Amino acid sequence: MSWLREEVDPVVQRQRLAFEKEQAGVLAMRQPLTPEQTYRLFGTFLGLLPPLALFDRFLTESKGEQSFWVVALCVAMNIVCCLVGRWIGGRLGLWAGDPRRRTRVRYAFVVLAMAFAWSFVTGALGGAVFFIIGAFFGVLIATPVALVAFPAFAILHRLISRGGMIDARHAWSLAFGIPLTIAALISSPWIK
Repeated sequence: MSWLREEVDPVVQRQRLAFEKEQAGVLAMRQPLTPEQTYRLFGTFLGLLPPLALFDRFLTESKGEQSFWVVALCVAMNIVCCLVGRWIGGRLGLWAGDPRRRTRVRYAFVVLAMAFAWSFVTGALGGAVFFIIGAFFGVLIATPVALVAFPAFAILHRLISRGGMIDARHAWSLAFGIPLTIAALISSPWIK
């Protein structure tokens, strides 16, 4: 008789309906991506586009006075930032998991920790290409970018995801759009 009481309990019914709604949302996706895959994609573009905009701005403002080695160094740093950003993004995606499993406040702290972790690892390894001393400056440059990008991405990811999964169509637009917007702001002539 006690099992029957639990089955008709309104709280149990609401939880069951919420789970079925989440499950239907996941099944409706054409190509669902896990948080690991989504954050890996985001980390790739965040490691590629903002540093590219920064190097482009540096090289264009030097008015063609740079040598081949300066351009090669910038390309090498950009490649390292892209690859390391991809790797650390995937690791952070594993740690993030389903964004709805945590409370909003706890998830906000997780997102800030992820932003700092991404900026320290990606900035340090990307900047280390510049004679090791660049690691310090890489972290200084990557931290504001990550502190803007990760919360924006995490909020939108939490709104769109179902059961931690997000459709590939939405993941690509988020993972590419946020870093592209930051890169556009870096390249903007109105920002000095």
